[in-house]
Amino acid sequence: MKQYFFEIVRQKWRLLMVILFLLLFNITLGIVVSAYQLPSLINLQIKWSDLRHKASLSGQLDPTTLHQQGSADLEKLKASIPEKRQFARVLSDLLEAAASSAVEVGPLSYKPLQIKEEALLSYKLSFSVSGSYAAVKSCLADLQKNPELIVVDSVSFSNNDLYVENVVMDLHLTVYLREGA
Repeated sequence: MKQYFFEIVRQKWRLLMVILFLLLFNITLGIVVSAYQLPSLINLQIKWSDLRHKASLSGQLDPTTLHQQGSADLEKLKASIPEKRQFARVLSDLLEAAASSAVEVGPLSYKPLQIKEEALLSYKLSFSVSGSYAAVKSCLADLQKNPELIVVDSVSFSNNDLYVENVVMDLHLTVYLREGA
């Protein structure tokens, strides 16, 4: 048994030296990391955490200013909600945006719901668009840029043909309108 061992050492001494060198190098790196880098990393994480905490405290406002800011933001939101009579224009804008993105628009259905406590009317819209992936993506981006209060409730994508790029995007939106004339 000893003869086999000595024979292997004699024939593979270069390989064994490389393995021994790599083992010692790995142990040395482990000691350097645990002795020098880990404590430094912990100190940097503590400093980062303190800076984040200080930054979060610096932006706090007093309750009166916060209330005034919230009221102003709420008024801006209410002003961006079109009146009920403008539903046809909003719907036309949505369809024009889809057409400008070079997609085909499928059948559209909508269902009105009244929100009495806010004097709002919401329309649940469902339709699908189809086209290339870039065109469908552009259509979705145009929906997000719409200035009216439109909420994208759900989006689903499908492609029935693996060899043709024809993505179908099913959209479910909610359009909010103010009650009134």
